[in-house]
Amino acid sequence: MTESVHMGIRRVLIVDDDASLSRVLTDALKDEGFQAIYSVDGQEALGLVHSFRPDVMLLDIWLPGMNGIEILQALQSADAACPIIMLSGYGTIAMAVKAIQLGAFDYIEKPCSIDRLVDSIKRACPPRDVTAISRSSSVTSSLLTDHTPSASPFSVHRPQRTLGCSVVGYGLGLQSGVKTGMILEPMPPDSGIVFRNIATGKTLPATIDFVASTNFCTTLHQNGVTVRTIEHLMSALHAYGITNLLVQVGDEVPIMDGSATSFCRLIEEGGVVEQEGELEEFVVDRCYHVGQIDPASKYILVEPYDGFKVSYRLHYPQPLGTQEFTYEHRNGASYRFEIAPARTFAFVREVEKMHEMGLIAGGRLNNVILLGDEKIINNVRLRFPDECVRHKVLDLVGDLYLLGKSLCGYVRANMTGHTENVALVKQLSNAM
Repeated sequence: MTESVHMGIRRVLIVDDDASLSRVLTDALKDEGFQAIYSVDGQEALGLVHSFRPDVMLLDIWLPGMNGIEILQALQSADAACPIIMLSGYGTIAMAVKAIQLGAFDYIEKPCSIDRLVDSIKRACPPRDVTAISRSSSVTSSLLTDHTPSASPFSVHRPQRTLGCSVVGYGLGLQSGVKTGMILEPMPPDSGIVFRNIATGKTLPATIDFVASTNFCTTLHQNGVTVRTIEHLMSALHAYGITNLLVQVGDEVPIMDGSATSFCRLIEEGGVVEQEGELEEFVVDRCYHVGQIDPASKYILVEPYDGFKVSYRLHYPQPLGTQEFTYEHRNGASYRFEIAPARTFAFVREVEKMHEMGLIAGGRLNNVILLGDEKIINNVRLRFPDECVRHKVLDLVGDLYLLGKSLCGYVRANMTGHTENVALVKQLSNAM
């Protein structure tokens, strides 16, 4: 037993991926008479529970590698007696309830005052002269997910890809308006893209079989797990060729700034790693189409092409008018420059209807191009003169990745949305 424990100095372990915040909390707690250290990594934190033997732990939910709920579960299963105070600036009521059910002493939303934290810590571990707590030295957690893509006669082979390390992103849910987060984690070959609800641990493959809705966004659902607004993230994963990834999230992927730029940054932060497994690519062998192929009608088609190319045409009243754009995909860098910055857009008349339906509560003036009868209402500076049609390409690239494979073909679309995109993917899936 160490001298500091005999003297009654209480130890606090802070586990948060925001290192600057952790340093501030560490210094503040020392001023209050605590011995405090911090870690930005969940796995490391489990080791510190044994070596540092904290009297209380401040634990963020959104962590790379091993999230806070998993750490809480691991400590519970190891019968570790350390009181845990959960922290999150991007949590939900469901997450708070889950944390308390798993034995968390308290759940505090960030930003919070130092006084609020200190008060909770003092209640969790009142002063005492001698503390003797036995900790387990081996706490492990694993994820075993196997959603192996089926073979296809229309395929060529390329290396599979994942990320080099876990990364975390935060934002608002566009439909819910709730502050939320997202953890992107590497997965082994042949895992596919898999969503995992951070509160329940249930998983959901990102494939066409589980599309539940295409109203205003693409939504997946299976066995009580729902993930909304997946298209921007899926678009970036498609463009970078990420084939195996675990996406830990709540009920909705954060909208970020309405584009895919933040997702590109997260992918590049984690690093793209090629894997030994082979990627099966769907090579289009004939024309597939949805709708009547006529400039006055909604339609989408894909035809044979040596590469991946998307052309989109939209036609709306002013201030949009007619916009056309063709994107020839080369690599992640070309996507990041030409497509990713394009933000989602909406007309005021549509926004009012969606609000009445309880949707887009997370829409903000900085994450949507809001269009009135004659001008852009929120006066944002366009990133491209044809930003709106480029965003349509962005959505389309994301929806196409629900095929579970990259696509080799030329896609042409006219005034279509998620519903038509998904209908085309279903045709291609049936062909496989």
